[in-house]
Amino acid sequence: MTTIFRPDGGTLNVGPGKPTRVNALIGASHRRNVSDQLRKLDALREAAAPCQVVSDLSIVQNQTPIWKAILDFGYFAATLPIYTVEPRHGGIDEHELLDRVREQAEGGVGIITIHPTPTQEIISEAQSRLVPFTSRGGGIVIKDLAVSRRRENVYLRILPDIIAICLKYKTTISLGASFRSANIFDSADAAQMSEIRLQLELAQQIKREGVGVIIESPGHARPSSIALIADALSSSGVPIMPLGPIPTDVAVGQDHVSSAIGATLMGLKGAAHILAAVTREEHTGNIPTISSTIEAVRTAAIAAHVIDIEMLGAIDEDLAITERRASTRTCVDGKVSKGCNRCAAKCPLYAV
Repeated sequence: MTTIFRPDGGTLNVGPGKPTRVNALIGASHRRNVSDQLRKLDALREAAAPCQVVSDLSIVQNQTPIWKAILDFGYFAATLPIYTVEPRHGGIDEHELLDRVREQAEGGVGIITIHPTPTQEIISEAQSRLVPFTSRGGGIVIKDLAVSRRRENVYLRILPDIIAICLKYKTTISLGASFRSANIFDSADAAQMSEIRLQLELAQQIKREGVGVIIESPGHARPSSIALIADALSSSGVPIMPLGPIPTDVAVGQDHVSSAIGATLMGLKGAAHILAAVTREEHTGNIPTISSTIEAVRTAAIAAHVIDIEMLGAIDEDLAITERRASTRTCVDGKVSKGCNRCAAKCPLYAV
């Protein structure tokens, strides 16, 4: 189990044996998008959308970061520090990256995602894929590794400092999936399994230092690959935040549905503890709208509940609905009169 913290003293326990949580995804791609993202926070609250964590995926630095607004709205905030670090001479300044980590941890961000897994060996393994890389954060680290011509990536070089910062401010480190698959054909390949082994090693190292840790994986994966990856991850005891997984590549425009299916499959194998609320725009190239962000959260929450029914026996809400339907002899919860418009006089609940 890992405990996520908020500056006001709020805590959120995640991991095996705890309710499955939902992470809403927002963030600005351009400075002109910032106000739209803030409106999403208003809409999430007004709609009582069932998410506990909100990620600021902004790739532009704003004067007042969106993650601060996330905290003001009472959510647990998650960020990716490298997204707002400007490359210098094509590479990443490790001091600037560390400053961004420190700023966000000190400001109360509960989860910071880092991408410390790119190595020359895994990069080479990924070259045989249809699509070698699809992770934005991982891609930045891989490019920096190529530019710097160093043996270790930028995150591994400063990992002891990041751990010290996160220990001081009670910030959880989430190990991003730099080699998550971009399609079902590259899933569970040599590159992905090598990365998972490294994630597991790093997770244990971080845990030994007293810092909370989460593992992110796997991206796109067919059902058989989801089972294989879940088996590799579930034995760690570390909370897993699946990216999807998206079990088919044909659901363009409907990936809130496909990812909920994949997350359920993974959760039933004990390897999904925080569900990233993937929107229908995931593969359309468009920026998610307010309505699709809420839709994604509600869809992910259904998947989370299905997982909890099986893994935690969370049946109370289902039982209450069933008992109300049974007592009023209608399939419509909350309706007290006989039948419904769809069945009319042929309602089977009044067959005898």
